[in-house]
Amino acid sequence: MSRVMHVTTTQINWVASSYLVMTCMLLLPFGKLGDLYGKIKVFKIGTIIFTVSSFLCGLDFGFGFLLIFRGLQAIGASMTLSNNAGIITEVFPPKKRGLALGSFSSVVALGGIVGPGLGGLILAHLSWTYIFWINVPLGIFAIIVGQFVLPKDTFNPDRTVDYLGLFSFAIMMGTLFVGLLWGQEVGFKSGSFIGLMTITVILLVLFIRTELKISDPAINFNLFKNANFTLNLVATILVYALNFVVNIIEPLYLQANRLISPEVTGLIMMSFPLIQIIVAPLAGTLSDHLGDWQVYIVGIGILIAGQIGLATVTHNTGLPLLCSWLGLIGLGNGIFQAPNNVMVMEAVPKNQLGVTSGLLGLSRNTGMTVGTIFSSILLFAGINHVLGHTVNNYPVHSPNAFIFGMRFMFIVTSIVFIIFLGFNIAIRIRQQAHK
Repeated sequence: MSRVMHVTTTQINWVASSYLVMTCMLLLPFGKLGDLYGKIKVFKIGTIIFTVSSFLCGLDFGFGFLLIFRGLQAIGASMTLSNNAGIITEVFPPKKRGLALGSFSSVVALGGIVGPGLGGLILAHLSWTYIFWINVPLGIFAIIVGQFVLPKDTFNPDRTVDYLGLFSFAIMMGTLFVGLLWGQEVGFKSGSFIGLMTITVILLVLFIRTELKISDPAINFNLFKNANFTLNLVATILVYALNFVVNIIEPLYLQANRLISPEVTGLIMMSFPLIQIIVAPLAGTLSDHLGDWQVYIVGIGILIAGQIGLATVTHNTGLPLLCSWLGLIGLGNGIFQAPNNVMVMEAVPKNQLGVTSGLLGLSRNTGMTVGTIFSSILLFAGINHVLGHTVNNYPVHSPNAFIFGMRFMFIVTSIVFIIFLGFNIAIRIRQQAHK
């Protein structure tokens, strides 16, 4: 794409980054609008916008227009992503929500498998424009099916819209995520990064002070007084951060350190989401019958075991053993997703489902961004400790330094998850004691 459009690789990276930033800005606002005007209505409009903008992205009008159309695509994606969990929670009865949200997690994981492989095939045999056009028939199919399958919408026409709050929240998220991505590019000590983070903090303080005075705010901060609700959102951030750490570091280990081909690396990495696809609906059914919290805790425990396993990996670790550690990450993910999503969505009143679905989506995106950033920070902290000087690329002449950095990174993530697990159990014991 950079060659065809005559732009730099850094500029092309912002085609993906701008989509992520715009999505993060709009997830909560469109979730709120879904609560007010109907989640299914917002979802359907979003699907249409996403489909049309995907077609426009594939038209080679130049780099500037591509960024504009990606922005439109992000608007459509935000409208769908911010309301899907809310629609599922509204449509399915309590005893089937675990299965429904578990199946939804499987579809998300399936996209993670099919997307990169399909993208590689398209780039190998067709023009880059087909990466966007592949969404068009899928979008048309979703529009047609949604028209016949989705039930009658529910909405609250008498409630007011806090447009100022929604707008200020979107700007705050924009400065936060642009700052994080920019800091990764130019350094976290740069003046521009510090400036963007300062603006974000100021906007956050103003947003909270304003929202606390409004009768129907963009975010009801009383929701966060529910310890389970808050912990489940934090858990979402941690798990998605871990997923991105694994997806970034392990392919680098396999290809640069073990000299394994990209094709075989792709097959090995598939062990992670494949298990999640199989397990998530089963875990959802279990959570419907055994209880959400119990299944959720088991999922986190298995994720810890997988991270500890990855922290033991060396140059000589057998590929079957590596696949088993990745499989544990996939198993833990599959078990965790459904009960966690159910606990988040059932912790709020029905008229807050759209906002909560938006917060859940925002937590996922935050986790992805945090995982991308901290995977590099922790990895190179370990590498630089071994080398005794600072590097920013894979240490070709010192593979042992990379192994140390990778192991250090998974030790840190394991400790974070162990502390979080202990905190969950302590809160649960305290809640049981007060019953």
